[in-house]
Amino acid sequence: MSPAGRPKSETARRAVLSAALDLVAEKGYQAVTIEGIAERAGVAKTTIYRSWPGKAAVVMDAVLVESDPRLAFPDTGSAAEDLRLQVSRVAELFTDPSFAKPFVGLLAASQHDEALAGALQEWLITSRRAGASEVLRRGVERGELRPDLDIPIAIDALYGALYYRLLVSHEPLSPEYGQRVVAELFTGLQSPRNSFSTGASTSAGTT
Repeated sequence: MSPAGRPKSETARRAVLSAALDLVAEKGYQAVTIEGIAERAGVAKTTIYRSWPGKAAVVMDAVLVESDPRLAFPDTGSAAEDLRLQVSRVAELFTDPSFAKPFVGLLAASQHDEALAGALQEWLITSRRAGASEVLRRGVERGELRPDLDIPIAIDALYGALYYRLLVSHEPLSPEYGQRVVAELFTGLQSPRNSFSTGASTSAGTT
């Protein structure tokens, strides 16, 4: 039997995470409370506090559950295609209010919460950059990409464009925009003996 107060089933856990995402999408991160999450999920506050230390932890867990399957790095045999697919998925995810609102709220809250900042660092930097690094490393080994490629800077350039639109310029984001970013940058990343085309028009849309 589960200890008193703990979620007794995966159904209860998912209800809490779903409630957290719904409330953030409706009200914004700052307005959401543990009390509100508990009421929406149909559980006691103690149930939540036994499993999560606070609101930020609940929302981050919800964001991870929502985003992890959609952000996996493929292995198609082509670094260009792998990144085209994955960057497109990131751009699409950033247009989904159920992800973008809680995610931006977590980024803001992490400026004043060291534990949350560390958790986001591990997810965003350690895990995601490791996946992107592996894609680029495979591209170098196959001769698709320059042997002297600076992989950390390449990752900054590829994904920085998406974060800039999400957090700073608020210009439109779309999978097509992600494809154009990859197409433009691969001109400088690829090995001179290779050529790259995503099938996306690099002249369409705004910059």
